[in-house]
Order: sequence, then C-alpha cells, then structure tokens
Amino acid sequence: MSSSSLQLPARSLELVIFETCVCVTMNVISIIGNTLVCLAVYKNSKLRSTTNLYIIALAASDLLCATVEMPLASAVLITGEWEFSDALCELQGFVDVFVTNVTPAIMGLTAFNRYMRIVKTHHYNKIFSPRRSKIWLSVVWISLAFYVIVARVTNWNKVEFVPGYAVCSVVFTTLEKRIAHYCIVWVLFLVLPISIAFFSYYKITKKVSQHKVDVAPSLELNANNRRGREVSVHEINLFRVLSYVVVGFLICWVPMWVFIFWKRFSPETVPRGIELSAIFLLFLSSTINPFIYAATNRKFREEFYKLLCWWKVRQLAPGLADHVTENRNVENDKDVEQSDESKGEEQRDESKGVEERDESNV
Repeated sequence: MSSSSLQLPARSLELVIFETCVCVTMNVISIIGNTLVCLAVYKNSKLRSTTNLYIIALAASDLLCATVEMPLASAVLITGEWEFSDALCELQGFVDVFVTNVTPAIMGLTAFNRYMRIVKTHHYNKIFSPRRSKIWLSVVWISLAFYVIVARVTNWNKVEFVPGYAVCSVVFTTLEKRIAHYCIVWVLFLVLPISIAFFSYYKITKKVSQHKVDVAPSLELNANNRRGREVSVHEINLFRVLSYVVVGFLICWVPMWVFIFWKRFSPETVPRGIELSAIFLLFLSSTINPFIYAATNRKFREEFYKLLCWWKVRQLAPGLADHVTENRNVENDKDVEQSDESKGEEQRDESKGVEERDESNV
C-alpha cells in the first residue's frame, strides 16, 4: 500500500476531536457492556437458558468488534493515518467482514428459535436442545469464517486500508468479483436471516395477539401446570426483549448497508461523512444491546447492578440476610397460628357435633 492511501483526508482539529471522542466512547461502552452480559450469564444460573446462548453469541461478536476493530479505528482517527503492520490490517479486515455478516445470521437464528419455542412448542426440543443449539451457532460461525478465509487465500479479494472507513476492509479487483461476493454474502447472511426473523416475529406476534392473557397455558403440553405457564410467560417476555434488539439492529444496519452499497458501487460520489457513518453505525450496533437487555430484562438488570455496584451489595448482604431470616420467622409464626386456628375450629366442630347428637337423643 502506498503512503498516500494510508492517510485520512485533511481534517480540522474540532473534527478530529469529535470523531475520536465518538469512536473511543463507543469502544469503551461496548467492551464494558458486552463483558457485563457475559459475566451476568456466567454468575447467574437462571440466565443460562438456550435462548440466552444466542445472546452470548451476539455479545461475543460485539466484543470481537470492540477489542479488535474499534481500538484500531480510534488510533487511526487520532493520528490521521494507518501506522500498523499489514498483519494487523489483515486481522481487522477479517473481523470487519466477519462481524458485519455474522450478526444478522445470529439474529435470524435467534428469531427462529423463538418461533419454534412459542409457535411450534412440541418440536422445539428436537431442533433446539442445548447441544443442537451450540451446533447451529458453530455452523454459522465456522461457515462464515471459512468463506472469508478461503476468499482471501485464493485472492478472490484483498484487504486494504480504506481511508473513508478509517479501517481495513476487503476490496475487489473486478466488478464481477464484487457482485459475486455480495450475492453470496448478502443473500446468505443478510437477506435470508432477516427474512426468517420477520417471518418468525410475525407468527409469534400473531400467536400472542390471539391468546392475549391466556397465551401461556396454550403454549405448554399441560394447561393445568402452573410452572409450565410461568415458563411460557417468561418466554413471551424474552421474545419482547429480542424484538427490541431486532429494532435496534434495523435502525443501525439498514442505513449502514445503504451507505456501504453506495460506497462499493459509486465510491466517487460518496461524501467522507457518509463513509465514516457506516462504520460508526456498525460500532453503535455493537454498543446498544447491553442497554436493551438492562432496560427490558429484570434479571439482567439485577446482575448488572451487582457487578457494577458490588460494594453496595456486599454492604447490604448482612442486612438482607437478617431481613430474610425475619421474614421466615414471621412466616413460621403465621403457619403456627393458622395451624392452631384450624385445630381450634376442628375442636369446635367436634363439640358442636356432640351437642347435636345429645339433643337428638333427648
């Protein structure tokens, strides 16, 4: 790469500060937020459900972006040029393509998981057992990584620093290769997953609307099983959480892909601000998910609080233990009182029966 292709266009000091602050802020928040998601699931066994496995997969891909792509982009925005090795450029290019395509694929797989769990309940365990869920995720990750690596090794594409994006990404030597790449990647890892997601959430929404408050019993084999109803309500709430995640995803990714296609097929007409906005939207998508989990899921919110305010939790722990003990003592006293009252009522009933028998004999 020539030295001129490694430098960003001339920028004012105010613009340098603004772009750097935005990128660094998203980088720090993304690392902290997605790390909290992983730690919350690790520490709370109640969060280790099959569906949360897909949430962890999303957090892992976001962490990959936050630990590889964002720091290098932040350094470039500060210095105004690419000062790192070709190996790091290749690594960032791989991560850029991988994260850009694996996220919608996981979204589609997660939506299909919710569809099977809520609409096709009887077949859910056959397709999405814990073991098979890990296999599905592994297939998505490995197949995409395999395609990216093979395309690079066979020189189908190459990785170069793109000044407009401020990151290294794949470029193509011919228009035919570019079109073929986007037909493969765009169809398999964007159009297909998004179509599955829309279909799944449409069916789920229709199912929930039909049953309204009574939806929980209809989703389980035993409508009289109270525990089964509680699980179903939990699944419905989880569906709502993931719906917000999809909305956030679409808000970031629809304009991002519009900007990317504009850049790829008419690069000379794209302003630099639009190019950089495409990458910032990708970074934003990797940043907002932990906030969605915290805002819409009480268990995640509680675990985040414990992790972020651990000293307060430790201070409150003895008081909480005493409070729990007091509650248990009160409950025990109530149970004793209720048992005494029930025994008294039984004795009174027996005495009344004896009196009635005596009166009848007289």
